Amino acid sequence: MLVAVEKDAVRNSGMPDTKVSARQLFNIDTELMVPAFSAPDEHVPDLDPDYLFDRETTLAILAGFARNRRVMVTGYHGTGKSTISSRWRRG
Repeated sequence: MLVAVEKDAVRNSGMPDTKVSARQLFNIDTELMVPAFSAPDEHVPDLDPDYLFDRETTLAILAGFARNRRVMVTGYHGTGKSTISSRWRRG
């Protein structure tokens, strides 16, 4: 029962509650394990099986999250900032 209470506390804190393999989730050749949420919420779009992640950009973002660092994604409109940020939150 205590474990369930602790998991609920983590889930309600807004913090990731699991770790996932970047290799499995993003199909990128890396051993990186990154924090993730075990369940999606209403702010996360459905997975698009045809979306291809840019390796360098995705690894840069994931490395920041894996090390609990802030990550800022910048670029011109239409370059995929919102798309990639919504994809990695799906974890």
